[in-house]
Amino acid sequence: NMTVLIPANDVNSTLCQILDSGNLVLASNNGKNRHWQSFDYLTDTFLPEMKIGLNKRTGLNRYLTSWRTSDDPSPGNYSFRVDPNGSPQFFLYQGSDPVWRSGPWIGSRWSGVPEMTRAFIFNYSFVSNPDEISVTYTILNDSVISIFLVDGFSGTVKRRTWQESAKRWVEFWSAPKELCDQYVQCGAYGTCNPNSGNQSECACFPGYRPKSPRDWYLRDGSQGCVKEDNRSMCRSGEGFLKLPSVKLPDTSKAVVNTSMTVKECEEACLRNCSCMAYTSADDSRGGSGCIALYGELLD
Repeated sequence: NMTVLIPANDVNSTLCQILDSGNLVLASNNGKNRHWQSFDYLTDTFLPEMKIGLNKRTGLNRYLTSWRTSDDPSPGNYSFRVDPNGSPQFFLYQGSDPVWRSGPWIGSRWSGVPEMTRAFIFNYSFVSNPDEISVTYTILNDSVISIFLVDGFSGTVKRRTWQESAKRWVEFWSAPKELCDQYVQCGAYGTCNPNSGNQSECACFPGYRPKSPRDWYLRDGSQGCVKEDNRSMCRSGEGFLKLPSVKLPDTSKAVVNTSMTVKECEEACLRNCSCMAYTSADDSRGGSGCIALYGELLD
């Protein structure tokens, strides 16, 4: 239940409208003063012009929640929400357990969603500042009808588009799709490749070995990997090994500096024994800014 308080001098001029976007608003002064809007209270579907994310000033956290059943729209077991810590990213949760991670925003897309190329038919806008962390989108072609939703029956997030000729929704994209999409499928310091051709889709970083060889042999890589020797990595002659074609690790504990160059990022990470890895914060301009990763490298 909710009570909306409206200033007394606005009561007579207050209107309830459904906008073309689908947003139901309670507003006055010719729509300039919005006292309430349905786009602040999301269900399972993310529409164009909606916002998902956290308003740091008011504490309002907009997120998607799956339906309980196909005919019961009460909150289900899956939710899609922002993690504001470190370099912000979105998670799909089953209850309180993370299932899938988008990766951080790297200038033009989420690092864990390579399908989001610059030629994408959707225009996403990501905001991260002292007031809010949010994402919204518009559709570049007005003839395209598309929605993003949390599907509690399959445990996935999906992008669907309307196919007018067939009069049905067509799945455009979904996640997680395969084992390697699952959060921390190969544990700490592990990479996952469904097309590896090996006995397991999991592999350890160079210089690391499976923490539990028996579980690894049984294709359970959840315990991850450990260093092959216990020597400190903080000694003369250390450096970094580039790992191409991998999703950026979980950035919940990362430190972000958007004013640094990538070279300055490397030098800063080298000076801190707790810094495990680094990457650029923005790929859209050839690489700029700094994401320094601390703690275990996950997912």
